[in-house]
Amino acid sequence: MEKGADGVKQNLRLKKAVVGKRDDQLQELDRIAKMLVRRDFALMETKEKREAELKELKETKLALEKAKFGLEVKVAERTRKLDILARGLEEQVEERTAELKEKINELQKINNLMVGRELKMAELKVEIRELKEELQTLKAS
Repeated sequence: MEKGADGVKQNLRLKKAVVGKRDDQLQELDRIAKMLVRRDFALMETKEKREAELKELKETKLALEKAKFGLEVKVAERTRKLDILARGLEEQVEERTAELKEKINELQKINNLMVGRELKMAELKVEIRELKEELQTLKAS
């Protein structure tokens, strides 16, 4: 019976060794599972943060697109008004240029008349001088 009792003891030792090894393996698996769960939670938090950032970026993009459209409308309106003003100024410049040309023509006519009068006066002075000289010559003779 000793052999039988020794066999049972040995069998119990082997079972304890196997159970101990299984416990170690189970503890390792439990540790790995817990580590994976923590990693999954961290990944979920990161995903939630990225989704929130993406949502914020989309909202910002939409707001920028609205602002851009509003600015484009304002620029188009302002450009239209500036074009109208530019055309008005061009018309004013053309009118003022025509007025100035008329005044220049009038001044040239007046200048021509004055020059002609001055020339006539110069001729008359010469004629007067000649007549005075002739008169003095006649008086002297």
